[in-house]
Amino acid sequence: MTLVLSVIGLTGPGLWADELATWGITTVSWAELWRQLDGTDATIGPYYVLIRVWTTVFGDSDLSLRLPSVLAMAGTAAIVGLIGIRLGSARIGLLAGLTFAILPITTRYGQEARPYAFAVLAAAVATLLLLRMMEGFTLGIALAYAAAVMVLGAMHIVSLLMLAAHGLAVAIHRRKLLWRWTPSALAGLIPLIPLILIGRRQQGTQISWIPLTDLHQLEAFGTDFFGGALVGGAVIALGAAAVSRERGPVVAASLAAVPAAMLMLLGSVTHIWLQRYVLYTIVGWAVLVGLLLARRGRLAAVVTLATLAVLALPGQAEVRKPEYRYQDTKAVVALIERDFQPGDGIVYGLKDRGPGALNRDIVAHYLPANRRPTDLLMDRPMRTDGWMVSSEHQDVAARLGETRRVWVLRLGEYGDPLDDLDGSKKDVLKERYDVADSWWTTGYTVALLTRKDPV
Repeated sequence: MTLVLSVIGLTGPGLWADELATWGITTVSWAELWRQLDGTDATIGPYYVLIRVWTTVFGDSDLSLRLPSVLAMAGTAAIVGLIGIRLGSARIGLLAGLTFAILPITTRYGQEARPYAFAVLAAAVATLLLLRMMEGFTLGIALAYAAAVMVLGAMHIVSLLMLAAHGLAVAIHRRKLLWRWTPSALAGLIPLIPLILIGRRQQGTQISWIPLTDLHQLEAFGTDFFGGALVGGAVIALGAAAVSRERGPVVAASLAAVPAAMLMLLGSVTHIWLQRYVLYTIVGWAVLVGLLLARRGRLAAVVTLATLAVLALPGQAEVRKPEYRYQDTKAVVALIERDFQPGDGIVYGLKDRGPGALNRDIVAHYLPANRRPTDLLMDRPMRTDGWMVSSEHQDVAARLGETRRVWVLRLGEYGDPLDDLDGSKKDVLKERYDVADSWWTTGYTVALLTRKDPV
């Protein structure tokens, strides 16, 4: 079911800015990839290497870029089922796995060309191995657990907050295991030290834009995290009702609550809180629901699960809309393609609020070379010589030349498409061109300018 739900509408919305960053890294040579990681995104470098290999074999279409995340989420559903079996029965596993499958947030990030689905899979595997370790410690299980921790951190460093949840669960349920669990966890962390150090150096440029947590973020977590307020409220209520001192509920509740609470607290003093950074906690919530429903009769379990599925339907529809990805890149492309004429040029808002530096990727990814406006200002292409952002020529007037029609692409919605346009672009364009038309799509402003008639 996870696989089917993740495949439905997989290529509907276009790649948004973060996914375009994933696509962009697949277009460079291996040597350039290493130079890029030295300057930005090193903490998810292993994912970039993985997707680079994948696209070498399967191409860089939207389907190909997102399919690894689909498979990772489907694999996670299987692991959730195995966790349920480990906790007592196939019924627990089935109910927990189906709960995981129907959550809209599972589908949302199963359709995302980013590393979060892989972090969820690694966290689920590590949790399954923790349960086995609590049943009986062996060196093989310890090494496998360390490997899962290493993969988790390699996919997303912040996900290592999972270890706080695991440590708490061990301390509550099997305190004597702490002296064996701790070295196992540390063994998984040691290979990640270079990644952590580089990530610390890049922190200012990577996550400084994230707002500090406040009541608004707390409210958004309650209403948005599961992909809908109603289904989220139901899952939280059912999960809370399942909490007890038994091994399964202790491990699942710790995984569900501890990382999110810790990241929220950290986010109040530093720029680090994003819901997707603790996406893997849905594994804990799904297991809690499975544990509760398995203790009820079959009819009650079926009715409850069916109710959850109905509550999830609006969210399942919502996560497939471009608005849920912040930016509708396909609408941008459709506007340009519809009115494109040979000889058209294009100017980008390089310093727009958010990742405006990635605006060039929209045109480069979706428009064929013979249907693209000429990039009038670019000097150095994106992702060249270790620089992710392209450089632009400072003499805007000279580069515009005699171009009759100029497209302007901005990240964000502007009443005046030239408002706050960086450098001297605004002044030169206003002097030489009239705004013939402008459009606003989700997350973008697109305008077509025509050259003024000489006086």
